[in-house]
Amino acid sequence: MPIQKIETDVLVIGGGGAGFRAAIAARERGVRALLVSKGPLARCGASPMAGADFTLDGASMNGLGRDGDTNDSMDKCFNDIVTQGWFLNNQKLVRHYVETAPRLLKDLMDYGIDIKLSDQRMIFFSGLHLMDILLKKARSVGVDLLEDVMVLELLRRDGGVTGALCLGIRTGEFIAVSCRAVVMASGGWHKAFWPNTGMRDLSGEGMAMAQRAGATLGNMEFITFCCNIMYEPPMWRGSLAPYMLGLIAGGRLCNRKGEEFLKQYDPSVVKTGTSTEWNKSFISMASMKEVRAGNGFENGGVHFDRGEVSWDLMKMIATFIFPDWKYKAIDLSEWGRMLEAGEPIEVGPAVEYFDGGIIVNDRFESGVPGLYAAGECCLGAFGSNRVFSAITEMLVQGLTAGENAAAFAGGSAQVAPDASLVNALVHAAEAPLAGKGNISPARARRIIQERAHAQLGPVRNGNELSDFIAFLERVRANELGSLTAASPGRIYNKEWIDALELGNMVQLLEVSARCALARTESRGVHFREDCPVTDNDAWLKESTATIGDGGFDIGSRAATVTSMSPPGGKVPYLDMMKRMMESHSDTGGKH
Repeated sequence: MPIQKIETDVLVIGGGGAGFRAAIAARERGVRALLVSKGPLARCGASPMAGADFTLDGASMNGLGRDGDTNDSMDKCFNDIVTQGWFLNNQKLVRHYVETAPRLLKDLMDYGIDIKLSDQRMIFFSGLHLMDILLKKARSVGVDLLEDVMVLELLRRDGGVTGALCLGIRTGEFIAVSCRAVVMASGGWHKAFWPNTGMRDLSGEGMAMAQRAGATLGNMEFITFCCNIMYEPPMWRGSLAPYMLGLIAGGRLCNRKGEEFLKQYDPSVVKTGTSTEWNKSFISMASMKEVRAGNGFENGGVHFDRGEVSWDLMKMIATFIFPDWKYKAIDLSEWGRMLEAGEPIEVGPAVEYFDGGIIVNDRFESGVPGLYAAGECCLGAFGSNRVFSAITEMLVQGLTAGENAAAFAGGSAQVAPDASLVNALVHAAEAPLAGKGNISPARARRIIQERAHAQLGPVRNGNELSDFIAFLERVRANELGSLTAASPGRIYNKEWIDALELGNMVQLLEVSARCALARTESRGVHFREDCPVTDNDAWLKESTATIGDGGFDIGSRAATVTSMSPPGGKVPYLDMMKRMMESHSDTGGKH
């Protein structure tokens, strides 16, 4: 089959908010920009699923005509992001976040964003609406767009990135893209876990191929699990609805014994850990501890009901968030009846956000010439725990990565793809269609996903992490090469795509588990029950992971500190969490 060839200046990999913002920025700098989206334009990845909140300092919000807290400031936001990240943040990227956010909000307002509500330092709109206006803007400035196209591997020559090999999911045809610079904006790797809150297409191939191209991954052990995700019935599994309603209206969590298990924790931690977005780390950890102690329910979760919250209040808030009890195309009217009757629903943690990723500098350069990264796929501003908005992060990083990639492209020569390399990659990608193995990609994936949730979840220990790594090594050695699609057809062959994704997920899971095993402390969203102390003397450093001759090389480097000096000493995990919560500025709101 002939290979289609496309030439551009900046190739943007990823059809979420970071990708669109990078492509718009590159195009506005006068270079050609091609955005490749794995799914339908503006309807794939995590961005359309987002709430979505956009955080920035309240004074800047006020200056743009919104109701922000005028006593808030960029410095206060900087303080809060660093302390919420347990001082593991890259402080240069934190400063970039707080100083660039006002410009992005103005851009969004100029594009016509419809703001639903705001608080002291946050505005709220829907993820679907955000993607619609970004798509409209991208088309207006002349970004070239490809949808339903999966990027398989980066193409390199003389150490630099010169393009990518892609697969048209609708056609089964290969596409070789030649470019001068690449912006990786492929989002997270939610699909490696089950359950999860992300779209089903987020399988981490962008991060995995960047690492194979020579980039370093960092802080891969820090994985944010969102609490209070629906575990039942199957058609609701993975829905964020109870999380959103619980954060705004409140509610009650009980274990199998009927105990309100959060009452065993420090009341001040519970107050902050249930009324702000600290809830993701605190409640996820507390819920999983109940389940691991044998106090969970059939699906591995706990019970959520409205407790002492009046039905009138909960109904008013719920019908504002979920008009007609519809949310993300799911009919939740039966859940409304259950809430009114005081009946519980089973909920629990599910993977939602990845704090680690491709290591970049403050120009969002990866260290591989011509390769930039932005958004959730890169090691960003949040350190070991994210409370501020990832929507802001993806947009500010996408903007800067796109601008810098355009500048790089302007001074670089176009290099044609290496034909022999492309042919070898095509041959490898077609292996699952050859029918030489006997392992179903979907069945293998589900086993891996459930092991990941159990052994790389919100609560971990060294023995389970070692067992999980050994399991992944067996999968890599014995199963990945035998994945076979039942049909050799090339058009919309989901099993073929599953097979191509699985190796990337196994790669990232192994890197994450090895980093989690190496970090012998608890910090942020990484809680080890066998190392329940935050060790500021030994572990105020980022983990790093590269691919060496003998496999993965796990190392570390100092966290980037500019103006806020980290604390010292060893502190019990929950005591450190309380100190970080109490370090928040006097600005209110959920962030």
